[in-house]
Amino acid sequence: MKVGHSEERFYDPNWQRPEVVYGDHLISEVVKPGERFAVATMEILWNLVKDLLPAKPEAVVFVRDMELRTLESLERAIPPVDVVAGIGGGSSHDLAKYIALKRDAKLVQVPTILSADASVTSAIGIREGWRVKYVGHVITDRILVDFSLIKQAPKELVRYGAGDILSSHTSSYDWELATSRGKERFDQSYYDRARDILTMLEKKRFEIGDVSDEGIRTIVELYLGFAEIAEKLKSDRAQEGSEHFFAYNVEYVTRKQYVHGKLLAIGILAMSYLQNNQFEKIMRLMSDMELEPKLSNVSLRREDFSNILMTLKTFTEEGGYYYSIINEKEFTRLKIEELYETLS
Repeated sequence: MKVGHSEERFYDPNWQRPEVVYGDHLISEVVKPGERFAVATMEILWNLVKDLLPAKPEAVVFVRDMELRTLESLERAIPPVDVVAGIGGGSSHDLAKYIALKRDAKLVQVPTILSADASVTSAIGIREGWRVKYVGHVITDRILVDFSLIKQAPKELVRYGAGDILSSHTSSYDWELATSRGKERFDQSYYDRARDILTMLEKKRFEIGDVSDEGIRTIVELYLGFAEIAEKLKSDRAQEGSEHFFAYNVEYVTRKQYVHGKLLAIGILAMSYLQNNQFEKIMRLMSDMELEPKLSNVSLRREDFSNILMTLKTFTEEGGYYYSIINEKEFTRLKIEELYETLS
């Protein structure tokens, strides 16, 4: 039997919130004295943080891509360690999770941007043949939210962290749609909790736009709220829907890596437009958070965009993704052109 996208994940109904430390200049607390550790990061970032660490790591591995064969090669080259630290964005965090799982090591995550929620989630998201796949589950020991470090990043890469929260707007619609078609079970209590998280995002939208300490804290706390829902519900349904599938297919069609939050913001707008689901309100909310979800910002050409939408239904069906608005819409040339002009 074909395994569905969500069934690849391991969900933990006994999930406990990891220790989250907020403050400034926290990177020196990544490890305790005597602990051997490895760092998963990116080369440019490493040059900024290497002198701030409390000791020299046993190994430093740089994210090249998230294909499984790449991760396997990087993990094999690492000597024995007690701790793995993911320092950076989503790819660094998923690489750190993969290594920590394979080495049975403690995991410490240090986000330097907030373009995705990988720093707080337990599932390890990789790519295999440019398709998103989950290969395991690991418990995070600590998350160090270093305001001073995060604020060194371009502000847009922090603001776009709101994408993995705002995605619930379109995924919740898809969840209700799938339930009405008899495709899935529905849980009103978790649906309501997801809506409460969206309400909090809206309340804190200007703080997020300002990239203030409160805005950064809000994104992380709302990530944790969705992480708990997913583990207890045993489904990503409250947060992942057609907007994510659009983003996944962009990667699959173009064979390129993108800032997850940027791509997701475009997916949220595109799918809310197709859903006839408060498109103008979402546009205003993104504007208040100072997001600019335009196709030009991710260098998506007209022909690529057309190909992405034309293949989207087949991509989601072959991938075993959740039932969504994608399953019910016919992407005609006229509809694609209309959507392209709306998002340009």
